[in-house]
Amino acid sequence: MSSKKPVLDEQKRPYVFAHCVPGKYVSATAIFSAGNSFQWLRDQVCKNFVEEQKRGGREAYTAMTDLAESSPVGANRLLFNPSLAGGSSLDRSVNIRGAYIGLDLQHTQADLIRAALEGICMNLRIALDALEECVPFGDEMLIVGGGGKSRFWRSLFASIYNKKIIEMNIGQDAGSLGAALIAGVGAGIWTDFDAVKTMTKVVSVQEPQKEDREAYEKLLILFKKVSEIQSMIGDWMAQ
Repeated sequence: MSSKKPVLDEQKRPYVFAHCVPGKYVSATAIFSAGNSFQWLRDQVCKNFVEEQKRGGREAYTAMTDLAESSPVGANRLLFNPSLAGGSSLDRSVNIRGAYIGLDLQHTQADLIRAALEGICMNLRIALDALEECVPFGDEMLIVGGGGKSRFWRSLFASIYNKKIIEMNIGQDAGSLGAALIAGVGAGIWTDFDAVKTMTKVVSVQEPQKEDREAYEKLLILFKKVSEIQSMIGDWMAQ
């Protein structure tokens, strides 16, 4: 989030960066392995979709999210922790590593994919909650980038975050547009950053689904407990 004052907290330790606008700051919390966890799943578990894409078929990520939608909320009692790159300041230990929890012979590729998507969302929800404890947010959130392209993934974010998820026409080009605006203002082409309002529009809005939201609130409690245990196991393995 951007503000005139940096968000400082000794326990949660959010990241703070200087804003491109003088006198403002950008504060954030994050996890280390969100999109790259999904990339790992594609490259190691879903090679069939990679091959399909090479043959001119669907893009692999699209095929994966399409299949994941056939799995129910909670992925048939399968959890995934996406800490494949270790722990952040929000974790109990930097030694935490990713894992599937509850995996058994009944689980399908669809379950594995959905659990990964849900796990990434829940881990990011923990990061979001940590920041919201320091500063209040609204009930809407704009999502851009790779995960923002998927309607299904946006619906998971909506129910797990309990926020309206906004899709804009900028999509993957959000970073490029921001850089162009900074250059334009710096060169005097625009007097301020309000020019962005004429370039963007809302494409869709994903609303939280009541039953899904309630189910994910319960799953989030379990996810946090499992993460605590994973941190302990990580410390033991690091000895």
